[in-house]
Amino acid sequence: MSVVITKEDLIAYAEVDYVIKHMNERYRDKVPANLQNFFETIKDPNHKIHIEPYKPLQEQGLTKYALEIIALLHIKYWCQNQERREELLDKMRQNEEKLEAKLKEQFSTERLFQHNIQTNETSTEDPMTTAYSKYMNDNPDIQDYTNLRETQEIQEELPENTRKRKTSIGEKIKLFFAKLLRR
Repeated sequence: MSVVITKEDLIAYAEVDYVIKHMNERYRDKVPANLQNFFETIKDPNHKIHIEPYKPLQEQGLTKYALEIIALLHIKYWCQNQERREELLDKMRQNEEKLEAKLKEQFSTERLFQHNIQTNETSTEDPMTTAYSKYMNDNPDIQDYTNLRETQEIQEELPENTRKRKTSIGEKIKLFFAKLLRR
C-alpha cells in the first residue's frame, strides 16, 4: 500500500515544523526527535510562514491539517492534565460524529434519489432549444436543414452507401492469374 503526500500536506508539515521550532524548549523537547526530523525533511522548503507569537494559532491562517496535527501533538505530548486530555478527546469524538452524521445525511440514498426525481420533474426543455424552435416558428422564410444533415450523415455511414474503391490494372492482372492458377 502506498501513501500519497500532496502539496497541501507538505505545506502543513512546514507549518507544524515552524510551530515546533518556535516553541518553548520544554515543549519542543517533549516531541520525539524522529517526529521532528520527519516534519523537517518532508516539509515544503519554499513555503514561507510567519506567525505572530501573541495571537492564537487559529487566527494565524494555518491550514486545517496543520492545526489538526498540532492538536494531536498537544493531546499526545504536551497536555499534562488527564482530565483535560479526556475532555479534548471527547470533543474530537463529538466533532467526528457530527461530521459522520452530516455526510450520512448528505449522501443518503433516499436523498440522492429524491433529488434526482425532483430534478427530472422540474427540468423541462433546454432553453436554447426552446428559443431556437420559437425563432424558427416566428420566421417561416428560414429553412431548417439540421434534420436533413443528420439523415445524410447516417446514410453515408451505411455499408451500401460506402463507395467502392476502383481496382487498379495491376490488381486486375493479379486476380486474373490467381484465377488461372486455381483451375
